[in-house]
Amino acid sequence: MGEKVVIVDDDNTFILILNKFLNNLNFQVFSAENGVDGFKLIETEKPDLVISDMLIPGIHGVELCRKIKADPELKHIKVILMTSVYKGSIQRSEDLACNADGFIEKPFDFDELKAILIDINDRSNI
Repeated sequence: MGEKVVIVDDDNTFILILNKFLNNLNFQVFSAENGVDGFKLIETEKPDLVISDMLIPGIHGVELCRKIKADPELKHIKVILMTSVYKGSIQRSEDLACNADGFIEKPFDFDELKAILIDINDRSNI
């Protein structure tokens, strides 16, 4: 791997932890603390992958995903949505409605995230 990834989360500690994990997998990592700044960063960096919390200030994670997938220049970007608040099948149906490529509930095991990254990579060769 060596792809660009944008993390969008309002928890600075979580961003630092996830950043270290992704750097160890050779991702080039960028981050934003809200959906508005996250979308601007995504437009600028055109990453291969976005990992976004769902409950973020500015633009909700599902709406951020919809904006990415609706933009002809960004729609190829893979999106993983994370949440510690929304759990269960109702939220997963929202996740699918915005065409997210993956979904993970916090707290999660980093092996679980790595498996999702590998699965997305295998499906799309990011």
